[in-house]
Amino acid sequence: MIFIINTTLDADVVPTLLYITLVFMSANIFSIPVFVTVAITSIAFLTFSFIADGGYRDEKQISAYVRCLVALTTITLLALRSKRSSENLRRKEAFFMGAQKLSHTGSIGFMIDKDETISWSAESARIFEYPREVTPTVALIKDRTHPDDLAVVDGVLQRAARQEKHLEAEHRLRMPDGRIKYVHMIANPLFNHDGRVEYVGAVRDVTASRQAEEALFHSQAKLAHVTRVTSMGELAASIAHEINQPLAAVITSGESCKRWINRPEPNLDEARRSLDRIIQNSCRASEVIACIRALSRQSDVQRNIEVFDDIVSDSLNLMQHEISSHQVRLSVEARAQSACVNADRVQLQQVIINLIVNACQAMAEIHDRPRSLRISTSVQDNEAVLEVADCGTGIAQDILATLFDPFFTTKQNGLGMGLAICRSIIEFHGGRIWVASTVGVGTQFMFAIPLTVPGDHK
Repeated sequence: MIFIINTTLDADVVPTLLYITLVFMSANIFSIPVFVTVAITSIAFLTFSFIADGGYRDEKQISAYVRCLVALTTITLLALRSKRSSENLRRKEAFFMGAQKLSHTGSIGFMIDKDETISWSAESARIFEYPREVTPTVALIKDRTHPDDLAVVDGVLQRAARQEKHLEAEHRLRMPDGRIKYVHMIANPLFNHDGRVEYVGAVRDVTASRQAEEALFHSQAKLAHVTRVTSMGELAASIAHEINQPLAAVITSGESCKRWINRPEPNLDEARRSLDRIIQNSCRASEVIACIRALSRQSDVQRNIEVFDDIVSDSLNLMQHEISSHQVRLSVEARAQSACVNADRVQLQQVIINLIVNACQAMAEIHDRPRSLRISTSVQDNEAVLEVADCGTGIAQDILATLFDPFFTTKQNGLGMGLAICRSIIEFHGGRIWVASTVGVGTQFMFAIPLTVPGDHK
């Protein structure tokens, strides 16, 4: 039909416009190879018509033909480029949607103004468990937000209203059936529409990772409990000594009190002092037993505001017999100045006891010099730091890097879990643990955990 119109109408533009229309239509309908075939065919028809009409004999017709050919060719190239870009865009969109589905990450965009305009991707709708056709609103998002985390969402909206450059938050969702989800959102301003800032970002469902972290945490807690019980078996003599010492003092004070009372003239002042000693040593025995029960009891981690030096002191009280049985000279330097930490007391005691036991065992073969153990606390860079330094044989540099790895041990009958558990406990408290050693001189184990202010509870 175009060929007939081209040969019957005395106009150069009309057939060219028809060819251009055909090229555009084929670009929208057919694949690139078919589109290219249609475009080449249109150029061929245009050229054939020009030759069949003898247009090459007339300079005006030649000029018109060249203009039409250039226009058709240019439109064809532009349409080809547009089609390739469109196909690439669709391919990238498919990749993007697949990646969002696999990573449980959705896109989100919003403007905080009187209309509170929000848009999101299909994956974001799936995360919040709304139908894809539902228009997202702030009310719908808050309806899915856990009541205890509504303040987090409100805080993000307030920061967006202030047009802050970076927004990031993590909060919980409560689904209609009671399920709890964890989502992590991040957004940055991208467009400015006459003073109205549009934020564009992503929302990720991190429920699986949070559940995995929780499971790992409980597994580590159980493993730490097993290690504590094992350590208590190894320290049975020290524990018995710590209990027997105040009990023996109670018996001695009781006998003294009896003698002071049975005298012809009872000395009531001395009897009272004996009773005070009985009460004091009974309390001491009760504290030791309570500490041992806490170490042996399997319970959830309880982080409270604790005085760091007090935790170290209580741990040393349990270790006095162990230290003396290894003929170790102990020196203590408490320089933490009543520094407080947000910690689980029992877990930190477990770390300290493990480090002291390791230090005592490391000096077991030292006979040419005194066996000295230095325990020091200090405050450095807003952290409470503990150092346990022995004068043992030291540790070779090539194994220092693997010392905290699970199942790695330098002891003949060791399990290789003590230091690994120590590291997990310290890292759980937001701290770090490290070691320095010189062969033939000794080893220093150190850990640091962040300080906290009394009254604050994180």
